[in-house]
Amino acid sequence: MLIRTLSFGQTQEFDFFDGTDKGTYCIMEMAERNIEDVRKGDFVLHFVDENGNNINENATIELKYHAFDFGADLFGLHKISESDPGKVAALKAIDTLFNTVIICDYWGTNQNKLDGPLNWNSPDYGFKIANELDKKSRYHALLFGFPRWFDGFTEEELWGKIEERIKHVADRYGDLISEVDVINEFINYQYWDQNPHGIYLKTTNFPDFAKPENGLRVLQIARKHLPNAKLVVLETNIWSTRNPVFQEIYRYHKYLVEHDAPYDYIGYQAHYYAQGLPFQEGTPQFGPRTFMMDEIDKGLEQMGKLGKPMVITEFNPPSRNNQSTNPNQPRISDEEIAAWETNFHTLLFSKPYIDGISRWFTIDNLGGKGMDAGVVTEEGKLKPNYFALKGLIKDKWHTKWEGSLNENIAFRGFYGTYTVQIEGKEAFEVEISNSSEEQTIIVK
Repeated sequence: MLIRTLSFGQTQEFDFFDGTDKGTYCIMEMAERNIEDVRKGDFVLHFVDENGNNINENATIELKYHAFDFGADLFGLHKISESDPGKVAALKAIDTLFNTVIICDYWGTNQNKLDGPLNWNSPDYGFKIANELDKKSRYHALLFGFPRWFDGFTEEELWGKIEERIKHVADRYGDLISEVDVINEFINYQYWDQNPHGIYLKTTNFPDFAKPENGLRVLQIARKHLPNAKLVVLETNIWSTRNPVFQEIYRYHKYLVEHDAPYDYIGYQAHYYAQGLPFQEGTPQFGPRTFMMDEIDKGLEQMGKLGKPMVITEFNPPSRNNQSTNPNQPRISDEEIAAWETNFHTLLFSKPYIDGISRWFTIDNLGGKGMDAGVVTEEGKLKPNYFALKGLIKDKWHTKWEGSLNENIAFRGFYGTYTVQIEGKEAFEVEISNSSEEQTIIVK
C-alpha cells in the first residue's frame, strides 16, 4: 500500500482508489448482507392452465428488470445523428444495462416565447426511446431551465404561469409520466453566483422555492394535475454531513415531511467532481473522506431518518470538470472509477429507503461538466465502468431458474420483472415483489 500525506496533515493508505479502505470494510460488508435481505425474497410460484390444472413442462424463469430503478439519462441525444458512434453505443448500453431512462424537458426550451408554440422535441424523443427499448421513464423537470419572459409579472401572476407550465406537461404526457422532478436545485440557486438560471430568477418576482412553504405550494399544484405520478423534490451539493448546504436541504425536507407535503421521493443528485485536490484527499471544506463510502453513508443515513423514500436522480462518479481552467486537474483512472462506482452502487442498493439510481452521463461530456462521467466515450467505446455495472446488474444481482414445473416451484431471487419461457408456449412476464412472493399464475 502507498502511504499518502494529505493536505490536512493526516496520512492515508492508497494504492488504488475505490472509495474504500479499512475504515469502510464493516459498512461494505453490511451492505452486501443488506442486499440479500432487502432486495431478495423466497418465491413460491404455481403455474396452472385456464382450467386450474398444473403445468408440468420444462421452463426458464429469468429476471428481466429489477424492481429497483437503474437509470440513464437521454439528455441531448435527440440532437445527435442516429449514426453517431457515441449515440449508437450509448443506446446499446442503455438497452443492455438499465431499466429506466430520464426524459428531459426544460421550461426555457419548451416555452421560449410567452405566446409562442411549445417545443416538445426532447420529451417526445425520450418517450419514443423509452417505448422502443421497453424502459420505464422518469420526467425531468417541471421547474428548471427558465424562459426569459418573467420580467414585469408580479409573484402571484408568476404562480399562475407555474401552474400553466405544469398543466401543459400534464395535458400532453399525464398518462405516461410515472415519476417527475417537480422542484430542481432551488436551494443551490441561492449560492451559485455564476449560475445563469439562479442569476436570472433573482432579477424577477419568481417565487423563492428555497423557502419550503413555496415548495409545499407547488407540490400541491403538481399533485392536482399529476394525481398518479410519483413527485420528486430534487437538490444537489456534496453529500456530506459536514456540508451546511446538505443540512439546509435536510431541513427543507424535514419541513415538507412535517407539513404532509404531497410528494413521494426525496431526490438527490450525486455529482462528484474534483474540488482542487486529488479525490484520495477529499475536499478542503468537508475533509479528507469526502469521497469515501463511510462519509457518503453518513449523509444517506441522516436523510433516511426522515422516513421518506429516496431516489438518486443524477449520478456521476469522480470526474474531471470540463469547465475547469486547470489543465492538470485531479482525476482517477478509468479502472478506479469502475471500482468506485461498483462500491457506490453496492452501498445505495443496500438501503431499503432508496428506490433507484439514475446516472446523468451516458456519454462522456454530454449533459454537463463530466469529462470522465459516462459509460461510453464520445467515440463510442465502452468503458471499464460499463463492464463493472454489467457485472453487478446482469451477473451478481441476477436470478435465473430452470427446471421442470410441478405443483409449486420455490427459489430465492431478486424482486422485479421476470420473463417466463415454458416449453411449447409463448414467453410472458411476471412481476414479483415483496408483497407477491407466492403466486398462482394462469398460463393461457
